[in-house]
Amino acid sequence: MLSSLSNNQRGILAICGCMASYTVNDVLVKQILFTYPIGEVIFVRGVMCALLIGATALAFGHAQQLRTAMSRVLAWRSLCDGLSTAGFIAALAHMQLANIAAVLQIAPLLITALSVMIYREVVGWRRWVAISVGFFGALLVIKPIPSEFNIWALVGAASALAAAVREIQTRQIGRAVPVLVVAFWGAAAITLCGLPFALTEDWRMFAGGDLLQLFVAAVFVGIAIYLLALGFRDVDLSVVAPFRYTYLLTSALGGFLMFREVPDIWIVAGAILIVGSGIYTLHRESVRKRELTAKAVPAA
Repeated sequence: MLSSLSNNQRGILAICGCMASYTVNDVLVKQILFTYPIGEVIFVRGVMCALLIGATALAFGHAQQLRTAMSRVLAWRSLCDGLSTAGFIAALAHMQLANIAAVLQIAPLLITALSVMIYREVVGWRRWVAISVGFFGALLVIKPIPSEFNIWALVGAASALAAAVREIQTRQIGRAVPVLVVAFWGAAAITLCGLPFALTEDWRMFAGGDLLQLFVAAVFVGIAIYLLALGFRDVDLSVVAPFRYTYLLTSALGGFLMFREVPDIWIVAGAILIVGSGIYTLHRESVRKRELTAKAVPAA
């Protein structure tokens, strides 16, 4: 059945599945965080995820690449992956799931802004306006006023920035490096980022049921990582990328069903602005590429 779908259709299904898988992980991890320290959860889940991805990479014959693929770009990309995940889980322990999901959606806007600085990409005034609107939406979520300010929302924004830098660096990793190898080193970095928390936390033994729950979370993270890589291979980015925003819907549903969390009107308004500006930014990128392609075609 999947073979009969177009690349874009497969990409859309993969991204929707990815966002749903991330949500299952987030719900399971948030429940665990009620009982266990943040760093311990990051570390133990990271070990599980790294072992799962590493075993899968070996099964697919990537042993040589696991030993030799490491480069400066991959190392920095892995570090950003670890920092992004550590920041997200720390924020998740103190925020509603839908709220942190809304903050994370500024990552595509940050990628556009960083592309200007790093790759000297040309961004017109329309996209700069869209980016500004998206950041205003993020402010509605973060609420930077003394009576409402939540420092953990700022941690979530830092997580989104680290994720944006990670994606920028991912573009520099050649196709010769298998996705599973990239994912393995990211999982290894996530594991290491849990260790500094040990300096201020009292770690304790996991109960059997809780350890099993964390293992299930690690499985869903592994699925999400694979689907994310699959979803953006050989597709039209402007068609597939907006479906990342389904994470807002799945996280809001998960937060309500499991924790009875209901986002306030400012969160909803901020999320709408972020999503709208992100979709418009992708649309303008698609228009720009068509214009460049048209100029590159020689006249008959």
